Amino acid sequence: MHGIPLAGPDPAEFACDVPPDALRRRMRAQIATFVPDLLSWTSFDVAWTQRYAVTSLCRMLYTLDCGRVASKAAALEWANRALPAEWHPLIQQTIDDRDLGWDPEARPRPGSVDQTMELARYARTLIGGA
Repeated sequence: MHGIPLAGPDPAEFACDVPPDALRRRMRAQIATFVPDLLSWTSFDVAWTQRYAVTSLCRMLYTLDCGRVASKAAALEWANRALPAEWHPLIQQTIDDRDLGWDPEARPRPGSVDQTMELARYARTLIGGA
């Protein structure tokens, strides 16, 4: 699924396609530093951050695997099918909680931050990192 321009020219008129290998290279770089980069501007004390991290990791893993960019919802659904079963509860929880939005007082579900950090480590193993 791709976005639909609501106003202005069709992006295909002025932008070229990004080659899949270029997207994959970018995802490898982003996965490698994702958690420190994220924690430079937000905190896992807020539930939104934990959900954002899982969603972002799923989008990066989708792009790494498929060479395309997916919406947040599509990447989460893909990850729930494509990643090993051990990640399915965390991904499903993120899908279920997406509509909760930003609430600076809401705390992550118990254990979800540790699971998110494990997902980030798993993603790094896929790119050859530790």
